[in-house]
Amino acid sequence: MLDNIKAAWDSHAAECSQAPKAILFHPGNHALIGWDEVLGVPVLPDKSLEPKRFKLVCGTGQGGFCADGDVVWDEDGSAYVYVPSAEVA
Repeated sequence: MLDNIKAAWDSHAAECSQAPKAILFHPGNHALIGWDEVLGVPVLPDKSLEPKRFKLVCGTGQGGFCADGDVVWDEDGSAYVYVPSAEVA
């Protein structure tokens, strides 16, 4: 898996000016492998990925989740946990 990630990282670097901010794994693979970080970026589970797949996140928007909720990346490269606002009745 690490060889595949490194190859994707190198391919990404050749095509995109933004460095990856996270690597997303299917939750089952994330639990099985147990990596918190690879190549200096966090590894997060993402339920939208198929088993044995991973995704490099370099832009803005949702990318992965943690125990506290969905992880979202903003334009300055910072990550935060999205917490939906309570609906006003």
